[in-house]
Amino acid sequence: MTGAVTRIARRALAGVLLFLVLAGPTPGAVGSCGGDELDREADLDSYCAEREQLVCVRQALRREITSGQRDDCRRTAIVDCRNRSWAPRCQPTERQTQACLNALRSLDTLNTPDDELEECQTEALCTTERRDDAGIGGL
Repeated sequence: MTGAVTRIARRALAGVLLFLVLAGPTPGAVGSCGGDELDREADLDSYCAEREQLVCVRQALRREITSGQRDDCRRTAIVDCRNRSWAPRCQPTERQTQACLNALRSLDTLNTPDDELEECQTEALCTTERRDDAGIGGL
């Protein structure tokens, strides 16, 4: 009986190892998941709403506003970011907007004024030319 259990356990282990070998990433594919997604055109509505809400949260963390004011600020940010468009010839990628959002999320930059964060500067966000110049206004 013990021999049969050992054989079943060995076969199960071999099956799991075979699955891991066959289902694992191929050489050169490690780290490539989602790479193309970061190079696509950023969605302004979601970026703007998240960015402006992070600005509200940073103000509250610096005790510039109360938690109630923070919540009102966040609600207003969501509404204000609707119907915005990128400035002409400015179409940041997801990678560029994520860099800005990460800088805003970081507690290391909490005391850096929001408009002085290098990752959020127009020069950092608008290095990719837009294909059409239909956008008016800007962020």
